[in-house]
Amino acid sequence: MSGSRAHTAGGRRSGRVLPALLLLALSLWLGWAAPALAADKRVIPLSNLRDGQAEVTLHGETETVALRAVLPPVVGLTSVVLALTYENGIDILPEKGSMSVFINGSPVADLPLAAFKGPVNAAITLPASLIRPGENQIVFQTNAQHRAICTVRGTYDLWARIDLAASSLTLVSDGGVPTPDLAMMRQLLVASDRAREPLAIIEPGGGIDADELGWGSMVAQSYGLLLGDQTPRVVAVSVPPKGAEAGAAGSGMTLESLPLPGGKAILIGTRDRIAPLLGEARAAAITGPFLAVYPLPAGGGAGGGTGGGAFVAVASGRTQQEVDQAVMRLADVTRPLPTQSSMIVADQTSPAGSAAAVAARVPVQAEGRYRLSELGFQTVRHSGYRYAGRFGLTLPTGFAPVSDRSILFHVDAAFEGDLGPGAILNVRVNGQSAGAMEIDKRSSGIIEKGEMPLPMTLFRPGPNLIEVEAELPPAGGTDCVFAVRRPTFTLFDSSAIEIPGFARLVTLPSLGGFANTAYPYGGTAGTEPAPPFDLVVVGRDPAWFGAAWSLTARLAQRAGEPMTVVPYVGWDGVPADNALIVGPVAALPQAVFASAPLPADRLAGLLEAGSLIAQAGARGEPMPAADRRALVDRLRLGWSGNPARQGSARSGAVPAMGFAGSALAADGGVQGGGQGGAQGRWQRMAGDAKDAGASGGWIPDWARRAMAAAARYVNHWTAEDAPVDVVALTENTETLPEAALLQYRAPGTETLTWTLLTASDSRSIDRAMRSLGEAGQWDKLRGGGALWSSAAPAVTTLDASRPYQIILNPFDIGNLILILARNLSQRIELLFALLMGTAVLLTVAMRLLLKHGHGERSGS
Repeated sequence: MSGSRAHTAGGRRSGRVLPALLLLALSLWLGWAAPALAADKRVIPLSNLRDGQAEVTLHGETETVALRAVLPPVVGLTSVVLALTYENGIDILPEKGSMSVFINGSPVADLPLAAFKGPVNAAITLPASLIRPGENQIVFQTNAQHRAICTVRGTYDLWARIDLAASSLTLVSDGGVPTPDLAMMRQLLVASDRAREPLAIIEPGGGIDADELGWGSMVAQSYGLLLGDQTPRVVAVSVPPKGAEAGAAGSGMTLESLPLPGGKAILIGTRDRIAPLLGEARAAAITGPFLAVYPLPAGGGAGGGTGGGAFVAVASGRTQQEVDQAVMRLADVTRPLPTQSSMIVADQTSPAGSAAAVAARVPVQAEGRYRLSELGFQTVRHSGYRYAGRFGLTLPTGFAPVSDRSILFHVDAAFEGDLGPGAILNVRVNGQSAGAMEIDKRSSGIIEKGEMPLPMTLFRPGPNLIEVEAELPPAGGTDCVFAVRRPTFTLFDSSAIEIPGFARLVTLPSLGGFANTAYPYGGTAGTEPAPPFDLVVVGRDPAWFGAAWSLTARLAQRAGEPMTVVPYVGWDGVPADNALIVGPVAALPQAVFASAPLPADRLAGLLEAGSLIAQAGARGEPMPAADRRALVDRLRLGWSGNPARQGSARSGAVPAMGFAGSALAADGGVQGGGQGGAQGRWQRMAGDAKDAGASGGWIPDWARRAMAAAARYVNHWTAEDAPVDVVALTENTETLPEAALLQYRAPGTETLTWTLLTASDSRSIDRAMRSLGEAGQWDKLRGGGALWSSAAPAVTTLDASRPYQIILNPFDIGNLILILARNLSQRIELLFALLMGTAVLLTVAMRLLLKHGHGERSGS
């Protein structure tokens, strides 16, 4: 019995132990498997979807706003929630007021406009099938009717505001973060969850040379094209070489341990330079022009940032020429990359061919008639008391309006309902009133081919915004509750814009044209693409290289195509082509300021003072007003006792140099020597691109030079100089500029343009470049110079001090006549003198002819 009981007890114990062991094994297995199956959660603030203010306001009875969201690839999307925080202006009729939300064209919610007492929150759970990796569109549309004032005036009380910073799109997936490959890399670069993070371009070896500057410029431009309208921000991350003074920080770094500012990065360089970062196994795979993408760990100081999906792309090769080929393939946004983590580039990529492919997609309207349907506008029917719509018109580089000509707006529209006095159709161009048309006061009517002249001078090269507003007051008093038939206005897409002939002439300096069309650095002017230009960076700090890359990326966006650059690090002499110069004001040589609108010494003092004020504000300790006034007084006192010397640097900052001097100063300018081989290669590539894009090769060089000389002569008599008053720039003591963007004609006889981006130090240029994009200051660039500070949203504009003109299509007689008429219409005294001279000449000629005829008849 005892043996039997012992056996039974032992069986019971073994029966209990076995399930426990199985349970333990299962729990351990689940614990180990959990990281692989961990849910991935991405929270995307809607403020990431656009630049400028973190809010969207929809005005009037009906308005629509669309946001573009680029979503990263996820595995097993299980939950999508759109959280909104919004408010509206007044208490309106609940059954006649709502805000509709659409995702990729599908309606997902109708939110009541009942938030007149303050912001309210709404959470919309979306079907996962509506969301797709890549580009998605979120559309908000308001429909509202006033409770008490059913007139045009009452529509101005109707508005709804969405707080984008407090609103978000949350994605939850149970499949974790997918392993990145080359095909999804471009999608990851512009994904909205990392839109506020800069693109980090990693340059190993400590210092950035001309090759790395040029490669980074090509990659930055493709990044800008992928971003669309959002401002690109690119930073340079310089990794010290192994065994450098950085010690352990520089000797043991790998891709996974790099301290990056965000979760997207690109490593560029030859195999020998990047091998310490890649490791032996990865470096061994570089047997030619090489492209690859590797995941980075999330969080911590390894560069992953917050959340998953961080990555680093690699463009490399055994030689500089192989790196050229890899970077060209990476930057060619018109060709997809394969679905693999690495590849050897076997095909040749032509930058000129890529540019032509991208430029073909950029619509530009020249002379002719264009239906609104061709401009992207669709027929709209509005029921209410005020309609507001808009459409865009893109004019070519070199658009020079003639003052006595107008662009005609041929209106096709219909209206119905009992309209009262004051019914009118208003049109604004680029925010300025351009024209108006009275609407017939009958109970119904049609406007067919109604002509509205729009002044040509309100238009500009590049994008233009045309706003149409119809005010439809009712015939008499209307009860809002019982109003069943409101006026209706329909604008048909058969309406057209007719553009007459215009002069093709570029007047420089013009930061407005620079910001809108990228000319003279990019785009197509006349029949020829913009020629290659020199990208010159002076200064050792990576911040200057990041600023140069961010600027070229922004220009590529406006040009609509990649630009061809010849990179220079340091000042190795006066550039032979148009130049984009970036560097600290104290390190720039005298040659840079030989024809600048501001003297170097005064500009340096102004920017240093502005940097002190901005830096104090960035620390949270604003400079007292008394200290700011004292700082300005010291500036003015120094200027009064030291007359401005054009082209001279401030005392003690830069030694006297000739035009070929090196740029060595406190910031540590890099001398250009030793770049000869790299420069020759980049110049050959620029020459190939120029030859491939040239279309006017039949015109001899001597003829071009003759026309350029004639243009300079005409410009001498038609353009007026406007000297810059530097003292006036210090009148606002609240803030002084910490960065400057100046454009001016290069010294010499050739018609070349230099654009200078400068600040007092690397921290100032970093703050200034961030505010230039995030605060929407890029669109405020005008004239010959812009000065701004990160401490204030305003931009100080300098008038073009020494304007000059470039004639496009110089052998087109009609264009030359339009240019002459345009220039003379701007100088009345010259036109009067020309008319008087013509009258005197005709009088003398007629008198001589009559005298000669009289003599013949008299026989003498």
